[in-house]
Amino acid sequence: MRPKLRILAIVEGHGEQTAVPVLLRRWFQHRRFREFETPDLAIRASGAGALKCPHDADDELGIEYYVEMAARERPDGILVLLDSDDECQERARTSRRGLGPELLERAREVAPHIPIEVVVAHREYEVWFLAALASLRRAGHLPRAARLPTPLSDIETIRDCKKRLKPLLGRPYEETTDQPDFTGALPFTPAMARRSRSYRKLLKSLEALTRAARENRNRRRPSSGRM
Repeated sequence: MRPKLRILAIVEGHGEQTAVPVLLRRWFQHRRFREFETPDLAIRASGAGALKCPHDADDELGIEYYVEMAARERPDGILVLLDSDDECQERARTSRRGLGPELLERAREVAPHIPIEVVVAHREYEVWFLAALASLRRAGHLPRAARLPTPLSDIETIRDCKKRLKPLLGRPYEETTDQPDFTGALPFTPAMARRSRSYRKLLKSLEALTRAARENRNRRRPSSGRM
């Protein structure tokens, strides 16, 4: 039996370290990609902003450091997922290059032989939960009466998404436990992709990453032609 194709994730938060592998495994199942797998824990950067910083191996800073760490495990693909906070909006106002494309270029420079995708959640990972309230209610994670005053079409205008979850839950939001649980209810639907541009980018990146991982393996396969 051929070994499965391994996708490694790199994240910044404690919650994402377990949540993103849940997301990947659910997406593989949704797409019926049985030949893919991912470890139970993502590689976690040393803190918020560590992936965006200039490369400094001694201080464990910069996306380059963590991509090199992941590359040593010889994965078939690497997904880097981080929050934008307000940086993407600030870059847009000053006509600077987008955060995602900049980080992707830096990542690919240190591991050009491995398919890599970078996804930047709009401000916070939790914006995807707000975009998926109906799914979270159906899964029993939120009370049936939980509603947002913001129209779903404007979901990515919301700031402090973690704080918005507290009144919906009726208790404090616990990132390390709620994030993996809520991720298990995120839908892979066109409607969800329309509500969140960054979620739509995630789904496109997963398609591109798995396709490139397959193509890489096929290129490495020895020729079986006859002499």
